[in-house]
Amino acid sequence: TSIPGSCNFDTQDQEWTTVCGLTQDTTDDFDGNVSNSAVTGQTGPHTDHTPGKGQSFLHVNSSTQKEGNRARITTTKFFPASLGVCRVHFWFWMFASRQTGVLKAKVYTAEEHGMDILMWSSSRNEGNKW
Repeated sequence: TSIPGSCNFDTQDQEWTTVCGLTQDTTDDFDGNVSNSAVTGQTGPHTDHTPGKGQSFLHVNSSTQKEGNRARITTTKFFPASLGVCRVHFWFWMFASRQTGVLKAKVYTAEEHGMDILMWSSSRNEGNKW
């Protein structure tokens, strides 16, 4: 987590939004929470992807949501534009029960005038794995 903008969600008693420089979007339909395997049920991971003592991850539980509902998390830190230098690395778990329907995940960057640019997306069940 020494790289600017990185977060592993092992924030203990601290608020993850402050520590990680992230915020819940107030215009979306539901929020994410920092979790571990004890609270995710059957479709969540048993542990996070990092080796060692870390066990927390950001969990967006879509099992009780309606089709079309969105959870949106944004960064509060802005990084200058670069040519071939800026990279977004993240691990995700997108595993749905049969009742959930289609899951969609998207990563956007915002250009200087505020326009969102789609950088990555997935709209399928990615399997029971990170």
